[in-house]
Amino acid sequence: MKQVIREITKFCLMAIIGGLSFQTFTVSVSAETPEVTAIRIGHSKNSTRFVLDINQNIKFNIFTLANPNRIVIDITEVRWKSNFGGASGKGFIDRYRFGLFKPGTSRIVLDVKNPVIVHKAFVIAPKRNKSYRFVVDLKKVSKQAFEKSIKKPIPRPGKRKLALKPTKDLRSQRSKKLIVLDPGHGGHDPGNLGGKGYRGFPEKTVVLSAAQAIKRELEKTGRYQVIMTRNRDVFLKLRNRSRIAHNKQADLFISIHADSIKSPRVRGATVYTLSEKASDREAAAMARRENKSDIIAGMDLEEEIDIVQSILIDLLKRETMNLSSSFANELIPQLKKAVILRTRPHRTAGLIVLKGLDVPSVLVELGYLTNVKDAKLLMQRETQQNIGRSIVRAADSFFNKTYVAN
Repeated sequence: MKQVIREITKFCLMAIIGGLSFQTFTVSVSAETPEVTAIRIGHSKNSTRFVLDINQNIKFNIFTLANPNRIVIDITEVRWKSNFGGASGKGFIDRYRFGLFKPGTSRIVLDVKNPVIVHKAFVIAPKRNKSYRFVVDLKKVSKQAFEKSIKKPIPRPGKRKLALKPTKDLRSQRSKKLIVLDPGHGGHDPGNLGGKGYRGFPEKTVVLSAAQAIKRELEKTGRYQVIMTRNRDVFLKLRNRSRIAHNKQADLFISIHADSIKSPRVRGATVYTLSEKASDREAAAMARRENKSDIIAGMDLEEEIDIVQSILIDLLKRETMNLSSSFANELIPQLKKAVILRTRPHRTAGLIVLKGLDVPSVLVELGYLTNVKDAKLLMQRETQQNIGRSIVRAADSFFNKTYVAN
């Protein structure tokens, strides 16, 4: 059976995804990227003003989304002078976040408390030693008026039959196993911000640092080639993360995260594999949080891909899930040597990022940023190295025992 499955992976299974489409704008970034030097929020009875102080002129595009209610602002790619107070809002703005959305475009997302519309948006030219100011005025409106301002989705394409096309067999041409490391979140999506009183790094920074250390340990062996889904602070859609592994015909996909929970006493690492049914309530809650990554970015990609149901695809999916569980079983005892583990460290959930059809995939929650001890340890170089070495040992054992090469 495994040999049959390996033959199936020689075919390319292209997934057709519908998506939301918004107004676009053309940006031209100068040799010196504009820098945002301050973010200010002002509020009066009926309006809230959001202001960026910036050293150059920019172009912008704004749209509104619901569930949750958000104002999404795309601007020319900029640098951010600081974290500007960690995203606390004022007036109609509950919270805000910002970061690089894609090359050439930075994104700001305003979570709003009430139905609002963008009453005005404009750039003020410098005067009397002041910098450029980008101003967005929000005005409170009725729920009906807010709903009218929401961008309407483009109709999704209907179901199509997918042809199985032979693709170049990349695995047989490699002398090393290819592992894709996926540091979660990024850009304007910071991920978990830690618990009350936490003054450390957001999840996106913690997991990028850890993934870079894991990459170094894997490559040091000379047995592995490693690709990072992101190597800087940039946003990636969940589907695109696993698609990188699929397109490269990777041998293993590991998504790296740092968890959060209401109780600050809970700590320890957990390894997740894919299942449509969560293993427990905590796993289900974690999946809901992680699957919202695309939604808070301004794009809802939670709708499942329509794939032609065939026995070959079902067999391939089942085999991939079995291989994912096999790697998790190798990883857990090794990870125990590097960090504390949760009770029942192997859990399952319907995580979008793990839904690659033909690459064994796991999501590793390295610990809890809501726990002071975990938060401190996860940014220590020694801890990250030990985690990397545990993944090396697990990968060695997994490929020696279970992987059938082409």
